[in-house]
Amino acid sequence: MTEASWVSLVGHVVWPLVVLVLGLTLRRQISGFLSAVGGRITQVSVMSVTIELAVETETVPPWRGVRGADVRGLVAAQNVNDSYFDTLRQSLQVSGRADYFIVDLKSDDRKEWLTSRLYLFTYLLSRMKGVRSVVFTATRGDVARCFLGVAESEELLQALAATQPWLRMAQLQAEAEQVGQLPDPAGYFQPSRPNNLVAPTPNVSFSGGIDEWWQRRRGNEPPYIDPLSIPRRFVELVQWVQPMGAAEPEAGWLRLPDAPGRDRIWEHATWIAVSDLVDGSLSEIIRAGDYVLDDRSWSAEERVRAVAQARGDAVALLDPDRRFDRLIDRRSLLEAVGRSAAEA
Repeated sequence: MTEASWVSLVGHVVWPLVVLVLGLTLRRQISGFLSAVGGRITQVSVMSVTIELAVETETVPPWRGVRGADVRGLVAAQNVNDSYFDTLRQSLQVSGRADYFIVDLKSDDRKEWLTSRLYLFTYLLSRMKGVRSVVFTATRGDVARCFLGVAESEELLQALAATQPWLRMAQLQAEAEQVGQLPDPAGYFQPSRPNNLVAPTPNVSFSGGIDEWWQRRRGNEPPYIDPLSIPRRFVELVQWVQPMGAAEPEAGWLRLPDAPGRDRIWEHATWIAVSDLVDGSLSEIIRAGDYVLDDRSWSAEERVRAVAQARGDAVALLDPDRRFDRLIDRRSLLEAVGRSAAEA
């Protein structure tokens, strides 16, 4: 048999077998994915291949607590509890998944989100709710919630940790204490940290890994814990109580508002600004072009075509003023269109 014959044999026999094996191996995953897509599409028109859009689900945690406290800003770790943020605690306990949450930076001179809080809640909501995307908005002139861009949760965590590595160290420390596997405390923070934080006794009642621990949290399975315990511990790890007579920390630390009877507290974080998304530390992972300016006169088919031609897996629908309206799962949309075309 000649070399050309062998090549022909591979092309006609071996590759079909490979495809068959892959199909059998992945049949459950494929079936599950198609079922999920089918559940999110509300209408399919086979003849014209028009569908109503698969709108992603937003989670809206109640960030503000009693006495005007806002967990997105400079709040002392000791106040991250059910006395101040009981509505936030309750919302974290509610079962169910969500696809994204919104980070509204308001106007340029407003201080709405600390880097530490953006990291904390991107991490927390991705683990507890399955959040995959973060939508950034801001006020432009008289228009609120103007779209700035969308980022994938994991990419956002990596970008924040790249410039402020103590955020990931605080996450690892807080997680390790829950599963009883503490790393070396000397490696938690950069040398600029003013003190050596003494870690509490780790939880030795749980023998699984952190992924199993989060799975139990999502299912409200034992061992039961306060859903604010991780946020409280995380904030504690990035804050420093300044001893009397001690020098102030170097740049990169923010001073919390003074409170009667409380020592001075500093937090290792910075305020998120619009410039961080445009040409700063987050610019590489912010997808500012993943949107479609929605036209209310469009037919369902025209809207689908516009979203299908956009970029990214998650596409924002904006009104004519560029105000954010909805986030669309473009990948599911394309899958539904493909199935509709195949069935036509």
